[in-house]
Amino acid sequence: MKELLKFTPWKNTDTLVSLGCGSGWWEINCVIHQPAGQLILVDQDFQILKSEEVGESIVYFENTVHAKNKTAILIKNEDVSSLTLESEMADWILIFNALHEFNQISLVLKEAFRILKKGGQLFIEEEVSISAPLLHEGCGKKLFFTEELINLLVTSGFEMVDKKQKDAKAIYLLFKK
Repeated sequence: MKELLKFTPWKNTDTLVSLGCGSGWWEINCVIHQPAGQLILVDQDFQILKSEEVGESIVYFENTVHAKNKTAILIKNEDVSSLTLESEMADWILIFNALHEFNQISLVLKEAFRILKKGGQLFIEEEVSISAPLLHEGCGKKLFFTEELINLLVTSGFEMVDKKQKDAKAIYLLFKK
């Protein structure tokens, strides 16, 4: 967690938008440790992303970390390739191990670019293929090679800022608009 938060130094006034967040577990953990002004959780699966689950996660991390949540959290059950969020409203966009799962990745990246403020940051945590093409253990979808993923983001208009190996399977990538 320490390395992740050092890699993503948002301010306590920043608006964070997490795309394809599932239940929002990782994002809630992050903002309990490092508060933001607002966290908007976006996932189209209303069976997974729901207020009861988010509330339980907040209580869990408050009790585990011994800190109160100071971040306003909003839930949006909608398609990440067609967002209803205003243009240039986000300081940070977060995508935790989900980019490979999106059906229309180019549309998702176009939407991310649209809602991100000029100079805003896009953080991606993603499992990657190393030497041979791999499939994600959980969903069975193809994983990107690191350079393939970086090229995809750069051709979508983002500027590469930083890259860090998270562990044997995953990387952290940071881009800006």
